[in-house]
Amino acid sequence: MSSSSSLSSRRTSVTRHAFVVTLVALSALASLASCQEESDNEEFMRRREEQMQKLNEAFAPGNVELYAYFPKNQDLTFPVGELSTVVAGARIKEELYGRFSCYGVDAKITSPFDTSAVIQNFTYYEPFHTVMQGKDKSLHLKIMPARELQARKFQVIVQVQCSYLFDPPESPTEFDKGISYLNVAFNETCEFVDNATAFDMDFFVLIAVFGAMIFGMLYIFTDVFKSAGHAAQKAAPKKAKKVERGTVDSNGEEWLQGTYAAKPRSRKKK
Repeated sequence: MSSSSSLSSRRTSVTRHAFVVTLVALSALASLASCQEESDNEEFMRRREEQMQKLNEAFAPGNVELYAYFPKNQDLTFPVGELSTVVAGARIKEELYGRFSCYGVDAKITSPFDTSAVIQNFTYYEPFHTVMQGKDKSLHLKIMPARELQARKFQVIVQVQCSYLFDPPESPTEFDKGISYLNVAFNETCEFVDNATAFDMDFFVLIAVFGAMIFGMLYIFTDVFKSAGHAAQKAAPKKAKKVERGTVDSNGEEWLQGTYAAKPRSRKKK
């Protein structure tokens, strides 16, 4: 009995010792993991701060300039149901050459009272990234306002999509993992017109001017022709008036007098 009880007590002590060792090992691993996690977090935060500093330097005022304009609609008047062209892009400074890519344009027609109410959306994205080695990069986008839109004012918003890398890439595909940069290049209220029913006052003004010119020319030429006609009438010689020399009672044979066929006049007896 004494031997069996001593054996069981030894087993219990060994089990407790193993359990304690396991707890110590687990606590040590946990502490190592926490230390590693803390060091990773510190490294991550340090890198993030460095990246944010580089971003602030890269996108400082004047380093990146976005632009958008409409070559055929410079008066910001858009005909509904017809194509219009948007030219948009980015202009960068030399410090960003090779680390910047401009690859997308987004144009929206929204309500002038609530820009979140998007009526139409037009987008264009290049299938492949291109590294900007020059000063600027322009993209072209075709838009066609719906013919159902009323002739009124709408808000037009144009955004340019870019990608930025901290270091020049070995391949343009690395821009897929770059920092996305989307900003507004154009945001103004524009006039939409329907040319099918709109009255073009300039056209009617041109018609009126053209008609006045034709009327003036006709009046001038008519006056000239009248003056020439009066001058010709004055220059022409007047016809001499026919003088009546009397009549001959010849019974219709007046035309034979003076010829051999004329009848001799009868001499009156004295």
